[in-house]
Amino acid sequence: MRSMKNRGLRPKTLVLTTIIAFVLSLTALCPADTFKHKTSEKTYQGYAEQDPNNGKTAVYTTESGKLLLNLSEYEIIPNDQGRNRFVSVLSLDSAIEYEIVTAAFEKAMVEESNKGPLFIAIEIDCPGGRVDLATRMCSAITKMHNCQSVAFIKGGPEGGAYSGAAAVALACNKIYMSGATVIGAATVIDGRGYDLEKTRGVNLSEKIRSAWRNYMASLAEQNHRPVAFARAMENKDIEILEVRRDGKTHYIESGEKKSTDSVVRVRKPKGQIVTLPAGEAVEYGVADKVVSSLQDVLADRNATDANVIRPNQMTLAKEEFDKVNRKFEKLKNSLDTKFHTLSAKSRNGGITINDAKKAFKGIIQEMKYLIRLKKTYPDVPCEEEDLQDTINAIQAEYESL
Repeated sequence: MRSMKNRGLRPKTLVLTTIIAFVLSLTALCPADTFKHKTSEKTYQGYAEQDPNNGKTAVYTTESGKLLLNLSEYEIIPNDQGRNRFVSVLSLDSAIEYEIVTAAFEKAMVEESNKGPLFIAIEIDCPGGRVDLATRMCSAITKMHNCQSVAFIKGGPEGGAYSGAAAVALACNKIYMSGATVIGAATVIDGRGYDLEKTRGVNLSEKIRSAWRNYMASLAEQNHRPVAFARAMENKDIEILEVRRDGKTHYIESGEKKSTDSVVRVRKPKGQIVTLPAGEAVEYGVADKVVSSLQDVLADRNATDANVIRPNQMTLAKEEFDKVNRKFEKLKNSLDTKFHTLSAKSRNGGITINDAKKAFKGIIQEMKYLIRLKKTYPDVPCEEEDLQDTINAIQAEYESL
């Protein structure tokens, strides 16, 4: 999963309509810091919570404390006035593969934005992961209209933001990259690392890839980044041209060239998946600035005096899952041993029928507990159907007594 060849996206439970819904729900709303009433011109400085209630949103103002305002009645001007002098930093430094961690990320984005930080920074050094979880993370970012989001591709063992992590970066308002990092390589692969065409067929493969490709494009477009590069992160057959149009430089797919365009050069030939080093990402407008540290990001955002807060929701979620997974595996292995030992004794007359029935019932109850645990923690690496098959086998042994 962490090798270069496996840095694609795994479409577990991928539903095309879900991705399309995500795309349609994307909005490029600004963080709300100055609120000026459209008719009375009453003005407040402060910050808003993320979700409105009965048409009104809680706004924490420097003038009047907490107010419930209908934000449609206000002109909203983004700035730092009335915001709190701290920055929340979330880390995305392992594969996007656990629902429990993704849920913790979603929760953290809401909770932290509602505290009124200057912005939320997402430190990224990630090989990618599951499509469904990556889109959930992106949606949590794009729905956060009450606070700005900043991606910092920091460098580390993975060396950048690949596949789903590239999408997370593109979802943010700003992207900063450490000099030795890259962004891109967002091809879709199946859960075993194989090419989709070989496992899903050409038609279904293209539907999945097209949906993801266009989703990446929509993320780029909402933050005014060149769409062609976002799409070419998924599709090696896209050729990108640098052209001059109306006196401005544009990066377009070759099929979008107009007769009046002046072609400067081919920036990406066909046959290559886009993976941009930091300098090129900034040159082409995919990223905003090359920096060497988070402190440089703070300085560029005029936040050198801000406290840096690192929420632990994702860390706690991962620790909880690791604990549950160990418990699950230990109990499952124990029950497997008990079942095989009991079956042998039952067949060889080494245990009375009544004791055997009682023991089989106990194993069945504990196996049902494992199923409940699996339902609560879907990330546990065991299929519910396999657990039910084991219960059926135990039940058959019980009924044969």
